[in-house]
Amino acid sequence: MIKAGLSRLKQWQGLRFQAWLARRIPAAKSLQLSRKQLFILPTGFGWWFLLTLLVMLIMGSNYQNNLVLALALWMLVLWLMCLVLCHQNLSGLELNLVHGPEGQLGQPLRLLLSMKKSRGKPVQALRAKIKQWPLQQASQFLDGQLALDLEVKQRGYQRLPRVTLYSVFPFGLFRCWTVADFCCDLIVYPQPLAGHACPAKAQTEQHDIEHSHSDSLQQHEFSGLKAYRSGERKSLLAWKQFAAGRGLQIKTFTGNPAQGLHLSDSLSAGLDYEQRLAVLAFWVRQLAKQQHSFSLRVNGEQLPMGQGERHQQQALRMLAGAPKRL
Repeated sequence: MIKAGLSRLKQWQGLRFQAWLARRIPAAKSLQLSRKQLFILPTGFGWWFLLTLLVMLIMGSNYQNNLVLALALWMLVLWLMCLVLCHQNLSGLELNLVHGPEGQLGQPLRLLLSMKKSRGKPVQALRAKIKQWPLQQASQFLDGQLALDLEVKQRGYQRLPRVTLYSVFPFGLFRCWTVADFCCDLIVYPQPLAGHACPAKAQTEQHDIEHSHSDSLQQHEFSGLKAYRSGERKSLLAWKQFAAGRGLQIKTFTGNPAQGLHLSDSLSAGLDYEQRLAVLAFWVRQLAKQQHSFSLRVNGEQLPMGQGERHQQQALRMLAGAPKRL
């Protein structure tokens, strides 16, 4: 009973702390660090450093040794200077979310943050981590940006926990940190599974999928040119007109366009639910790479016909968000 009471007390304290943290550092895509958002304490090495200089001060006073007293006072000045420099290293730093962690299962997902210092020297030795993250994580600098790579083992959506950003610059005597909530989700797609037929209502061999659209267009009559828009098929670009300096234009044809494929999670026989999603993830990437139109139906939800990178991302997010089955 005492153990259960202590557990409830600890849980209540954790909730109170999270509520206080949410008021002090609200969730946002960007964060400007100031005294309100920063915390600083000595590291383990810093506490031993302070204890050592206190012992030296006491011994120097007892034995009236001016050399020991001078050395202890110099160490105290160094300790205080490191306190100021460590805090100033992060003070005024602006952090902006470039993109949240999103990717396929089996590969590290990257949280990317841009950094901008409003005043003073650029930030030094900044690191990022998520406390109590069950798997491996690593942070690194990439062209003035801070990247945090997270290892994941489950497909789906998950709210990204608060990220601890910290620095022990200089000399590792103090640790200055903040705990930021960048208000984004961690999105994990199914890992693509190759070697299976395309789960589409109109079963088509891979060779036919690659060439069916171009073949059908050849059967239609050329009707003219129109301005190219992002996401349209690059194989239809009018390169001669582009070389003549007329800008990007795309060829248009008369007749009915080629029919797209209707992908579904119910058309992969002999596979369990997660394997069917993995097969769909593979074919979504293949069809998007081939600039082929497709629709997707998963767990009763329908993604309309479309093509392009944005359509591929919508399809992969739909697969990531599919309910898990036991």
